[in-house]
Amino acid sequence: MQIFRHGGRRVGVGAGIAALIAAGVFPLSVGPASAQYGWPMCSVTTSAQTFAAGSAIDDRYNSDPALRNLLGAPVGPERESEEGGVFLRNYAGPPEGPGILYSRADTGVHEVHGLIQSTMWNAGGHRATGVPITDECPTAEFDGRYNHFSRGGTTPEASIYWRPGESAYWVHGYGQGGYGIHQKWADSGWETGRYGWPTTNTMSLENGWYNHFTGDDWQGASIYWSPQTGPHGVNGRIRDRWASLGWERSYLGYPTTDEYDIPGGKRSDFTGGCVTWDRATGTVTDSAAC
Repeated sequence: MQIFRHGGRRVGVGAGIAALIAAGVFPLSVGPASAQYGWPMCSVTTSAQTFAAGSAIDDRYNSDPALRNLLGAPVGPERESEEGGVFLRNYAGPPEGPGILYSRADTGVHEVHGLIQSTMWNAGGHRATGVPITDECPTAEFDGRYNHFSRGGTTPEASIYWRPGESAYWVHGYGQGGYGIHQKWADSGWETGRYGWPTTNTMSLENGWYNHFTGDDWQGASIYWSPQTGPHGVNGRIRDRWASLGWERSYLGYPTTDEYDIPGGKRSDFTGGCVTWDRATGTVTDSAAC
């Protein structure tokens, strides 16, 4: 039975969704986490009840006891963002610290709170990350949590992930030509895929972007993007060699492939050459002629 941790309590999936919702593990109106269009979207359905007065944010808050318990009392009035179309209201917390409810016509009402909320605001708030398009949701393992975000529409364009004992990190694809680091990571299987958990925010470079990750073997991985190469991942020993040379500033430049199998080992190609790992000897070599 998989165990999720919430507020110091351990709750098993076998206890049923009702128990999870009651414990606040899924601070949602209905349903468990489910896959939609390839991402682990939490199923959130705002109540269809109509209130005599109040906004969509008030409707969601008033109709959802678990949400009220999670967010606590409202702090100040609901307000509209300067750019228009985004409504938000702050809440005091506890149990997990202050939170915010966001409402946008195309995404409905979703909450962000605690460490994810502070990471979002440190990144620049919803103007940087986009508005949340999920509530905070449980990850598949390690008692982690995440929210997905989008500047427009309901397809995730950014995510903030954390796991106990670690900071929360923001992974995004903004400014990366439509198919960037965030989508590459999503296509690989998010935190359960070959790149693992993020260990940095998405960071800008002179001619690109990058994220570092744990790797699925916890030996380190990175995804780098440039306009000329698009997003490609570098893993393990090959990544270590590339890093020792100076990453993308070395003669190798940006990766142009993901790591792939060759007879007797593995290789990654770069704009200026390649790095090869030999399975028999364990040696890693770089070359401008591959």
